[in-house]
Amino acid sequence: MNNGEVNEIEEPSSTSEPSIQIVKHGYWADHEHHPYYRLNVEDYIDEFCGWTALKELIAHIHSEVKKAFFLTMFLTGGRVTEVLSLRKRNFEILEDEDVIKVTQMHLLKRYKKLDSYVDPEGKNRWHTQKQMKFRKTFTIKRQEPFTKVLEKYLDSIDNSNALLFPSPSFHHRAFNKAHGLPLRREKEDPEEHPFTRQWAYLAIREVNKKIPRDLKHRLGLDREWLDDNGKKIADEIHLWLHWFRSQRASQLVSDYGFEVVDLVNYFDWKDIETALRYAKKGWRGLTEKMNKVKVHYT
Repeated sequence: MNNGEVNEIEEPSSTSEPSIQIVKHGYWADHEHHPYYRLNVEDYIDEFCGWTALKELIAHIHSEVKKAFFLTMFLTGGRVTEVLSLRKRNFEILEDEDVIKVTQMHLLKRYKKLDSYVDPEGKNRWHTQKQMKFRKTFTIKRQEPFTKVLEKYLDSIDNSNALLFPSPSFHHRAFNKAHGLPLRREKEDPEEHPFTRQWAYLAIREVNKKIPRDLKHRLGLDREWLDDNGKKIADEIHLWLHWFRSQRASQLVSDYGFEVVDLVNYFDWKDIETALRYAKKGWRGLTEKMNKVKVHYT
């Protein structure tokens, strides 16, 4: 909710939506001696991993709630906080069209520019105000492999206004038991609260530890993690939350032939550059495109 919060941000060099870049500093770190790094989709995702590998990945998730969460992350292509904010009312099954229609999904990273100024270091910055925006209506084909699992999960929620992924501290014991959640005591606060980003982060790191070496290779995770100077951070990368978002964009290109303009409309992105960062055809897709054209080499 927009509570009038004002933020100070560095003015970007373009109007493009920010990409996930390797970040050198964490707020908890000694900036000089203990840098903090994040993976980015531009450098570490080449193409859609394929349904077979994706199905095997999901099979390693045994908690029904976590499985539904990661499937929803992929099917909607949403950011983690956007997915955690989803409620049952955001989904409507359309039998005739054979799709799931998703409406009024929260859209983050939308700010109103209030004014600009120059900081003591000479950098241009903005005072901004966070805005409440919603993503344009989009659909999910019911024939896709994971939609039945999502539909079953939605059907297990009685209240249309209920969160899809509420904190177990605010749930009835019967729901917790049915979904494999801890049987914590209910709090008196009647308002539901979603799981946190930390919960999602710990969940994906848990999944990453379970997947075998062969599957990591097919998911594109068996590659060195380098900083922006080419120095090795780790022998291999790990799953991260934005991985699902980029995989969905790449799958829409691979399976349905989405063009850049289609991706911009589907994800409600503000510019073409964002679509180019997230959606990758990979060498297989580019080779397939070349093979469709008959060329006489003379």
